[in-house]
Amino acid sequence: MKNVTILIFLSTVIFCQAQSLPFDFEDSIVTSDFIDFDGGTATVIANPQPSGINTSATVAQIVRDGGTIWSGSKVPLAENLDFSTMNSITMKVYSTAPVGTIYKLKLEGGGNPVERDMLSTISGEWEEITWDFTGTPAELNDVVFMFDFGNVGDGSINSTFLFDDVSQLFGGLQLDWPVDFEGSNINYTVTDFGGNSSTLVVDPTNENNHAIQSIKTISAATWAGTTIGTNGGFATDIPLTLDNALMFVSVWSPQAGIPVRLKVEDSDDPTHTCETETFTTVANEWEVLEFDFNNEAMGTAALSFGLANGWTYNMASIFFNFGVEGIAQGEQTYYFDNVSVGQVLSSIEEPSEIQLDVFPNPAYTQWQISAPYSVISSIIIFDLHGKQVATIQPMQSSATVLADGLNAGVYIAVITTENNVNYMKLIKE
Repeated sequence: MKNVTILIFLSTVIFCQAQSLPFDFEDSIVTSDFIDFDGGTATVIANPQPSGINTSATVAQIVRDGGTIWSGSKVPLAENLDFSTMNSITMKVYSTAPVGTIYKLKLEGGGNPVERDMLSTISGEWEEITWDFTGTPAELNDVVFMFDFGNVGDGSINSTFLFDDVSQLFGGLQLDWPVDFEGSNINYTVTDFGGNSSTLVVDPTNENNHAIQSIKTISAATWAGTTIGTNGGFATDIPLTLDNALMFVSVWSPQAGIPVRLKVEDSDDPTHTCETETFTTVANEWEVLEFDFNNEAMGTAALSFGLANGWTYNMASIFFNFGVEGIAQGEQTYYFDNVSVGQVLSSIEEPSEIQLDVFPNPAYTQWQISAPYSVISSIIIFDLHGKQVATIQPMQSSATVLADGLNAGVYIAVITTENNVNYMKLIKE
């Protein structure tokens, strides 16, 4: 009897781990695939709210009743998630909980866990939520769902969450140096904390320019700020040295004489930081602020100490009117643009886009991809699960990509030429 029990347990574990994204709960993922913890109970049920953006027949449900503030449920996957191309996870969520409820998505597995928070924006309707995991190592294979994180559930309707259509998607190339917010295929997600609210907008003073609008709300903390990019940091390290310790940021402020702080850190170790501060000199105009990391802010680690101990920095955050609460100054709107190291980035042209042609598209047996004025060094094809299904290295201006061995559907081609990485949607019929 003991051996039988062990076999049943092992078969259950193997079954639970044989899952992969996407989940639509119609023909994949059943209740037994979930592993509940600390007061969360997940089930796969008939959709009780077939409306709006989600009229599918079957959805998942998590009810939080007692336990801890982090109760939820998770699904083990058969393989590690790869975010090198498909760098975000999206799903549809329905809840009657108040707007602003924290939806935490956490990834666990063979490496250090990575978690991202998003806030609900509506109540009583389905909405699509996207969590950005740009830069996350491909060593995690458990998807953990924690709705209303930070509160203990009570089993009520407001502690009941429906979700569906969990999948990966391409959200743009990882942000890198220098930063001008003008690229057409760059992920310009920014990450707020402490009560800031920031978005990519058209520059109100120049319709041909884009910048980040950063609102320090009335509820903002003294340390409210905005990370320039995602929690994954930049694609390459910030090239700071003792001889090249200057960073420049173009800013627009409604106030002159306010402190603006810039912080750099290691996305993998938040204790490895360096901070410096300067002041705005004009109001209601753009100006370029110079940040000297050889002149660290009081109470923060010196750049020389960090570099001497092998620290590297690949994240940067900006803080407007640092040290002042939102309630003390009232809500204020700031803008920033053109973040650079070593020299002022006054105007950077958008990287030129090469001409790419594909025929036929849709295709039954093959696509012919060409770059008339460039050489294609590689073409990598991914399905919408982020799985690499084909790769070729033409080293010429055109290439044939076979499609007859692929299932019907949509694929993403990552096409590398001498100076560009380009993305193209391919359709197989």
